[in-house]
Amino acid sequence: MKLEQKVVLSLGTNQGDKLGNILFCIQLIKEKIGVVTQVSKLYESPSWGFESDAFYNCALEVKTTQSPSGILKNALSIEQEMGRIRKEQLGYQSRIIDIDLVFFGEELIDTVDLQIPHPLMQERKFVLMPVSDLKIQWKHPVFNQTITSLLENCQDQSDCVVVQEIDFV
Repeated sequence: MKLEQKVVLSLGTNQGDKLGNILFCIQLIKEKIGVVTQVSKLYESPSWGFESDAFYNCALEVKTTQSPSGILKNALSIEQEMGRIRKEQLGYQSRIIDIDLVFFGEELIDTVDLQIPHPLMQERKFVLMPVSDLKIQWKHPVFNQTITSLLENCQDQSDCVVVQEIDFV
């Protein structure tokens, strides 16, 4: 029997029906990854690292028995099912959905395909603010800081504005 693990996923979208994209993605995560136990508020933030329409972002706490690589495989499958096309260009790009595995319990993973905790989470308010809504007792295993502390020390000055609460039941 596999043990359940709590993981945090970050969702982002800046194309089409952004709210619809987030809600549909949450439904697919329930079907393919695990039980969604918490959902943050929905935030709007400017694009990060490139010029485009604003993003909607949120964070989810999910209980799952899947391995980190299994979660990644299923997250990429959900992105593809929703119509995301990964272009071979360098840099960031607009997307219908983006699912990032922010952290997996207390694990530290650094492989070619997967880095956990997400290697840039501490630099991005659009990740930290939604994750802070989840009120999870977690310390970054490299920086030894809580989400609140990471957010307080974040250099990102971009505006992240609450759009609405998300009913995920």
